[in-house]
Amino acid sequence: MFTQAYTPEQSAFGKLENGRDVLILYVKEFIEEVKSIKQSRLSKFTYNWFATEHKDAYVLQVVWENDVHIAIRFNTQHFGLIDQLLQPKDVILTTTPISELMEKAQRSDYSFLEFSDVLTFSNLVFVVPNSEDQS
Repeated sequence: MFTQAYTPEQSAFGKLENGRDVLILYVKEFIEEVKSIKQSRLSKFTYNWFATEHKDAYVLQVVWENDVHIAIRFNTQHFGLIDQLLQPKDVILTTTPISELMEKAQRSDYSFLEFSDVLTFSNLVFVVPNSEDQS
């Protein structure tokens, strides 16, 4: 199955109010998918990791109950992000640049980021794809 995957343009690490570590990814291409998932109030999803044909990147594919799906491609420059996901981690996927969120927080003298259009994932973990599952 061919899936269009997009790479994160920005990323950041932080802590949630409950003290859990979080990885924040900005991928602008998912604006419509985020809106669709939010409007339908979907929360159940499954995810899988795949290696690219040349095994030079990994793709995280997330599928919701209504078959809306996203695919995030982690190229070699993103392998540090994958290292963070070797242990279960909360992930926030935003369609607003993290730099804009930081600027807004600084202007408002906030010690936190305000998100609007996001998807959140709890306890996401990287699993090395089984090469037999690759097509």
